[in-house]
Amino acid sequence: MDAHGDGTPSGRTAKAMWDEWKEADRVGDAAAAGRLASEMTAALPQFSAIWFEAGMYSKARGEWAEAVARNQRAVDLFTAEDAAEYDGENPAAWNLGIAATAIGDWATARSAWTAYGIEGIEAGTEPIDVNFGYVPIRVNPDRPSLPHQVVPEFGDTEVIWCRRRSPAHAVISSVPLPASGHRFRDVLLHDGEPKGTRRLGEQEVAVFDQLARLESSDLPTWQAQILGTGPTDLDALADLIGPRDLGLDDWSSIRLMCADCSHGSPGTAHTHTPAATDATILGLAGSEADLRNCLDPWLAERPHVVLAELTFLW
Repeated sequence: MDAHGDGTPSGRTAKAMWDEWKEADRVGDAAAAGRLASEMTAALPQFSAIWFEAGMYSKARGEWAEAVARNQRAVDLFTAEDAAEYDGENPAAWNLGIAATAIGDWATARSAWTAYGIEGIEAGTEPIDVNFGYVPIRVNPDRPSLPHQVVPEFGDTEVIWCRRRSPAHAVISSVPLPASGHRFRDVLLHDGEPKGTRRLGEQEVAVFDQLARLESSDLPTWQAQILGTGPTDLDALADLIGPRDLGLDDWSSIRLMCADCSHGSPGTAHTHTPAATDATILGLAGSEADLRNCLDPWLAERPHVVLAELTFLW
């Protein structure tokens, strides 16, 4: 944007307004930043960069309909010169895809992802349900990513494995701890900026921060304490539970990490060893009847395995 010296209807130069806006970001004055975002888009409506910055503010505040409108305007005004500045990518298209996903405007989300250059998402109005693989998402992020951001606060921070259905939303596929305030099969809106990594097989995969919860599954969460199990036993239980769309997670292996380690790339030099226990602690999700229909035949075939406790958590 090259308009910092132009006058505006308010009588202040664009540069003066821009400087006030950035100062509001620096000091964390959300009210002033919101007012200046509106003033700048009214004073300089022809600049894609202004609408993009205003859309970032709306995204940070969780004002999703406003974020759609502002980022759509930024996309419409995006020029070849703007593309050169961003290495050919349109960041407003990415934020438009996120905001449109948040409000369920699937037609706009689909066109936004196409505008950004993501393949495999066709035009249409139906919800996006493409297999983008498994991804770890940090729910209830402990650090904001943007100035003035309102982060979800459903409970404790936890990194949870999810099945990604689009570039911006995913379904929880592991069983979260109850303290996180989330359940198996909740649908999450997530950001696209990597915030640390986790291991998936032999690969390092990016961790993304949660922006919102789009759907609550309400599936009950249980804890089971089991004695005498080996890896093949748990694999067999997973084979029973998975096809029934129930949840199973080995909570015995959970690593509690410091915030700095969580946001970085955990490795062998900095570990958080699980507490020692003789029992295998499982997190389970589903109705008691459905879980019993899996546990009972599994136990019947394994006399060496003992279910010491099955406790409803929430």
